[in-house]
Amino acid sequence: MKLPQIRLSRRQALSVAAGGALGGAAVYFGIEELGGSTAAAINTASGWRSPLNERRALAAHLLRRAGFAYSPADLDAAAALSYNDLVDKVVSEQAQPLTAPADVTNHTSLAQAWYTHMATTQAQFPERMSLFWHGVLTSDYREAGRFPFVYQQNLLYRSAGLKDLRTLLASVTRDPLMMRYLTLDASTATAPNENYARELMELFTLGPGNYTEDDVRESARALSGLRIVLYDANGSRITAPKYSASDKQRYTDQINQLVKAGASYRGTLVSRLHDTGTKKLLGHSGNLGADDVIDILLAQPACAPFLTRRAMTFFASPAPSDADVNTVATQFRDSRYDLRTLMRAIFRSSAFTAPSNYRSLMRSPTDYMVATMRVLGRPSLVTTAARAALGMDQVLYDPPNVAGWPSNAGWVSSSSLLSRINFATAATTKLTGAPDAGAAVATQLDNVLSPGTTAALTAAHTESDRWFALLASPEFQLK
Repeated sequence: MKLPQIRLSRRQALSVAAGGALGGAAVYFGIEELGGSTAAAINTASGWRSPLNERRALAAHLLRRAGFAYSPADLDAAAALSYNDLVDKVVSEQAQPLTAPADVTNHTSLAQAWYTHMATTQAQFPERMSLFWHGVLTSDYREAGRFPFVYQQNLLYRSAGLKDLRTLLASVTRDPLMMRYLTLDASTATAPNENYARELMELFTLGPGNYTEDDVRESARALSGLRIVLYDANGSRITAPKYSASDKQRYTDQINQLVKAGASYRGTLVSRLHDTGTKKLLGHSGNLGADDVIDILLAQPACAPFLTRRAMTFFASPAPSDADVNTVATQFRDSRYDLRTLMRAIFRSSAFTAPSNYRSLMRSPTDYMVATMRVLGRPSLVTTAARAALGMDQVLYDPPNVAGWPSNAGWVSSSSLLSRINFATAATTKLTGAPDAGAAVATQLDNVLSPGTTAALTAAHTESDRWFALLASPEFQLK
């Protein structure tokens, strides 16, 4: 097996020389060359046993996947509950307010504010769900221009991402950032734009093969006429500030004052631009509009399994079986697409709790960096995280395409590995006041280590180096 060629610092090289964490990580990060199941390959390579038949380890497994990381006290409290009660407690969490940056039109400031929130909030599950929807219902910050559209979408996924799928899709269809990203705000009766209609079916609800090109055209007609309008906190339409290239700061200040006072942009139907003719969509016909399209898509047999599989791949297993997907999808559909019901069913499914699913998922770059900040108690690493995100190939609100980011083995590359190692180095350099690394081996890694990671931890002589070995280990990269 050919491994990535990586230039390491002396400290990192010592870990490899010890047969430690980075050597083990290289085994995993070259895993695509082994073929077959990622989980099976890594467990074979490292000889890990699965502890998921133990109550405490199963609780830790849930906390890692439903959130980002946890303290020893968090794990003690979780392990004291029955597993079903713990699932209910986690899934019932309510999102805490995001502290907005001073300039809500600035994408970089907003990304850092979200990193900080994920690293400090007491309600991690809603943030995890927001990150999930951010990767499914994707948008690009470049389409926001000088508007607070990224900020609004972030708030939208935090508020609607745990309601029901119909409410979420209806809100996303009228979300300014999504409308700009997929040019829905330019669609008219005489020139219906098909971008959003296509992705709504292909990526958001049904999947390929479950609709026709005629369905795309007809749904585009039904979705025509939406435009972005500014409303005040009372729901009254107001005139948006005019941008002036000669006085950019004044314009930005006006926007931020309006948002602070409760104003928001949202999609609104302009009747004269909407196609009022009869449309035929998936066996339904009439003067269909945006909400009709959503209802018709939700009624399709393919919808619940398609969304369920995407959620299970993100939270439970890189390749859930059809049987497991259909079992969860039935509960999802029967609940009228209630999203908390979906997540309870996933967390209680064998695709989630089976011992074979231990460490079967790889932490995304955002997940990895937020988890690091939380276990070290260092949310101040937010600026470092925002810079490192580019090398790890996951800049928030900058997906590679409308399909979003890859998952699991899709994160594997020599450059992204090096960026993770560099982040671990930055996080543990001049480390003071961090929790005990030895205790964290039990809390964060369940005391289930490969020989290489054990050797690296043994060879480390300082608390900083022990934390580096833990954070750079393949065990911490996986969940």
